[in-house]
Amino acid sequence: MKKIIFSIFLLVSLLAFSKTYNIGDKITLKIEGDISKNDIEKSLEDYKIDSLSKDKKGDYIVTFTTYKVGENEIQLGNKKLKIDVVSTIEPSEKEIYEALSNPNNIYIEKDYPHMGILATIAGAIAIITAFFMHLVDRSKNPYIIFKKGMSKVNDDNWREKISLELRKYIDNMYGTNFLGGEYTVISPLTQEDVMFVKDMDYLKFSPNRGGDYLEYKRRAFEIVERLRKEKKNSV
Repeated sequence: MKKIIFSIFLLVSLLAFSKTYNIGDKITLKIEGDISKNDIEKSLEDYKIDSLSKDKKGDYIVTFTTYKVGENEIQLGNKKLKIDVVSTIEPSEKEIYEALSNPNNIYIEKDYPHMGILATIAGAIAIITAFFMHLVDRSKNPYIIFKKGMSKVNDDNWREKISLELRKYIDNMYGTNFLGGEYTVISPLTQEDVMFVKDMDYLKFSPNRGGDYLEYKRRAFEIVERLRKEKKNSV
């Protein structure tokens, strides 16, 4: 960038000069005479002042930049400066986009359904996430656990299995310790329910291991369904 200092004697006659600068060059002036800082700033209000200060002699040193192509006139007190600013772009460079006049060279952005695709992907992820969350919730549901366990009851294991699944359900629902053998009557469990659980325990160790396991299974489901219904009504 060019940086040139000009002395302006405000007490003499008009000092005019012509000097060519490239656009964006920094121009520095040394101003001697009776002029204020505000007057200088007002004279250069159409330009970008980079610095404005006084030197040791009390003269103003101002550096400014102009981006106005052509002849620039600056009035400082009784002095008029003429500064010629030219563009740094060569004539040949002004035609760099000439090829765009050819329709074959123009890129036309097609209206691809980007947002629709993203929305579809997001929706699919949400559905899959909800499905797996549903599976997780089901795996923790005491009633689902009870039904799954009872589906494995057969003629060989019913004495242990029915008792186990019923006590597990009661503990999961009410925070009791039936699995630990603490049979406490708490609402909505009835004394009859508790006695049924105890009987199932005794049956595991009874010498008489006969019985209709389907009837015991039906009775266990009957207790659980009643407890579930009362649970829903209390909510």
